[in-house]
Amino acid sequence: MDKPLDKYSVFWYNEQEINHWSDAEFEAKAAEFAAAGVNIVMTFSSTHFRWSFYPYWEKINAAIGRIVKACHKYNIRVVEHHSSHLQFNPQNAQDWDDLEVEMQIRHSSMTMFPDLKNTIAMLDPEIAPGVRLSNCRQIDGRTNDYARTVYAGYGLCFNNPHYRKRYFEYLESLYKLGVDGIMTDDVQYYGAGNTCTCKFCREKFTQETGFELPPPEDWGKFAGNHSDKIYTAFLQFRIRSTAEFQKAVSSHAASLGYKLLRPNYTTTTFSRNLTAYAFESASELWSCMFQENMFSAVIRQSWVNWSVDAVHRLAMAQRNNVMAMSMFYPDRYDNYYFSWALARAWNHLLMATPEGSNINDVEQEFLQFDLQHPILKNPQQFADAAFLQPRSSLDYAADAVESAMRPFMVWTQAGLFRNLKMQIIFEDEPLESWQQYPFIVLAGATMLSDELLLQLRKYVNNGGRLFIFGAFGIYQTDGSRRAHPEKVFDIKADLSDYHSVAAGEFRWQDKIIKLPPTAESRTLSGISSGNCRIIAQSDQGEILGISCLNDQVIWLAGGIQSRQPDASHYCYCIPRWTREPDKRMPAPPYAAGRLRKTPGSILEALLVNQPILTCSDKNYLTTLHIGDGSKSVILHLVNTSDTLAVLPATVSHADKFAYFQRKAAASNPEIILTVQLPGKWSICQKIQAFSPEFTGGIELSGQINGNKMEIKIPAKTFSGYLMIQISNATIE
Repeated sequence: MDKPLDKYSVFWYNEQEINHWSDAEFEAKAAEFAAAGVNIVMTFSSTHFRWSFYPYWEKINAAIGRIVKACHKYNIRVVEHHSSHLQFNPQNAQDWDDLEVEMQIRHSSMTMFPDLKNTIAMLDPEIAPGVRLSNCRQIDGRTNDYARTVYAGYGLCFNNPHYRKRYFEYLESLYKLGVDGIMTDDVQYYGAGNTCTCKFCREKFTQETGFELPPPEDWGKFAGNHSDKIYTAFLQFRIRSTAEFQKAVSSHAASLGYKLLRPNYTTTTFSRNLTAYAFESASELWSCMFQENMFSAVIRQSWVNWSVDAVHRLAMAQRNNVMAMSMFYPDRYDNYYFSWALARAWNHLLMATPEGSNINDVEQEFLQFDLQHPILKNPQQFADAAFLQPRSSLDYAADAVESAMRPFMVWTQAGLFRNLKMQIIFEDEPLESWQQYPFIVLAGATMLSDELLLQLRKYVNNGGRLFIFGAFGIYQTDGSRRAHPEKVFDIKADLSDYHSVAAGEFRWQDKIIKLPPTAESRTLSGISSGNCRIIAQSDQGEILGISCLNDQVIWLAGGIQSRQPDASHYCYCIPRWTREPDKRMPAPPYAAGRLRKTPGSILEALLVNQPILTCSDKNYLTTLHIGDGSKSVILHLVNTSDTLAVLPATVSHADKFAYFQRKAAASNPEIILTVQLPGKWSICQKIQAFSPEFTGGIELSGQINGNKMEIKIPAKTFSGYLMIQISNATIE
């Protein structure tokens, strides 16, 4: 029998645990985790900003040691997790009140340690002879002064040798406690992208690049100038520095003889990386590809955004031969069940924590289902469309949010709402990897290297098909402009700046898709190619899209809303670090209908064949994962009905998931699933449906016609989540 998959949870240790708990209480908590099937816990604490608690490190370590001892008794591994460098530094009454509320939410107070308030206010210890902690702070290039973080305090610089020496000494003290892993959190530069310019960073930057960073009086002309090669080099240097620091943490532990788990998370990678976070650039270190679905994010409104990121984590996990994992913050049965269902649909391990409270009793209710029906360790990848992640564009190109992030989210979410099977591919993947996908989408890829452009042409020459949206390849990787990147496809066209365009049409084969008026769109003119035809125009005759190279390259320059915040669904946050954590707020912009109708229809029209998986009811998120050797095909259905609110509705963290309530009545309509995979299906041994809502499996009927299988789910089979397993399936 295969070893059970890892199950993570969070061991919160706060004022009571640190100051008052007995060994028996630690053991009882560990026993709860074991009963819920947990075999790895990550510690989390009100002392997360560990440098703000510098005088109390010995006391904190003592609690960690007791956690380790208790958990090891139940064969549970412990990953110690804390902020690597952040400090509180409240400067007004509001800052102090916010800190007090945060401590209260984490079941602590400003009296948990002697003289804690004064310590936080005045803390500047000598961490080495003649070196104070303040000597190690990140420096803002605009002011040559300490950079403030978004957490009402300061951060320390990863290139500062004094900070690194003292921090690594602290890590060594944790390793001696017997921890099984370490997560050095928040390895980021703050100051809105203007850090760090301390003397160590300036010297290292010059040594590595040959360039010099400007003084504060010239910083305004430098920062944000993406056509300046020195500025682009500075952005690249920052990400290189954070990645090198994380690698140094692993190397340091290994040099001491420790082989540690190194989980590390991020909420989204599809955004401008202003803090130089090294999630992707140090991805070979991570023991799982870990997605944080944030505490303050409203689960009902944010699942769309998270679902696209989940595809990315799964792709990263497969590249690095580890599992993907998602952390949610549910605090009730219904939002736990919905989070659990999403994680399974994404083929992610699940870590759930209510930020300091306890839902182990709820987790125990789902344990047997997880043990009997684990997610797949290494699912085969089939995709209707692969999306090239525009990493360089997001990190280094001008106008990254509007021209890279939002277009990418529009088209990936359009695929999600059409239930298309998607895969994320990466800029550094070889051509052979790309070739396994017959259709690649480029949305937001404004910065591409010469090598990548050439690889795209080779992909097309080898039979692949490209769909390009908006501007692509207009920047070299040093930030300079490139004229006519489309020449790589034997096209020459003039791409307009953004302007409003009237409604229009997209025509493909026998399909006509109406395009709405667009406030900010690009258009094409001056097209010169002997193998090119117009496929999209506005009603006023402006050219919006062309097809060339025998329909293998489709370029839609505009006609789709993509540059406004309401163009797609985003992670919607209502702060919970307040005295009103469940307050109601106006619903975020609703985009699902528009995304499904227009860009979703375009994607589906461009597919050569029927999508891999279709569902007769648009209210269900459906995903498909195939086991090694195609022995098992797993389908997941998650009922997303009534999750996305539309103005003038208000939303709250307290909103219930009606279809995920305990003992909710089975309510699905009859659902028809059609699965189409490469090659012909053999006759399958059986098709069964499973859900935590009922005991055992339900036999389903499946009709095979060549490479298609149609599965009928009778009405009133389930309410929230259904898993379908096609056993002993082979595809010839």
